[in-house]
Amino acid sequence: MRSRIVYYGRVQGVGFRWNVADAMKYFTLTGTVQNLTDGTVEVVLEGDLKEIKDAKLAIDSRMKGYWITNETEYKEGEAHFS
Repeated sequence: MRSRIVYYGRVQGVGFRWNVADAMKYFTLTGTVQNLTDGTVEVVLEGDLKEIKDAKLAIDSRMKGYWITNETEYKEGEAHFS
């Protein structure tokens, strides 16, 4: 399963990517985090759906106060990250 989450708000220049990477130490997921040119941050997670949802909750909680809203999509498919 793959999830793509885009966070909106004051999410660049606040350690968002570092905090996501640090939070993911507790999960067996793969993926990527990157700043997008429109000022948002994109998080792509691959793995078990329940673990993806738990990881998203961890990110949401850890970065509360920086993001205003997010868009999340889930897709089935083969993993692209290792």
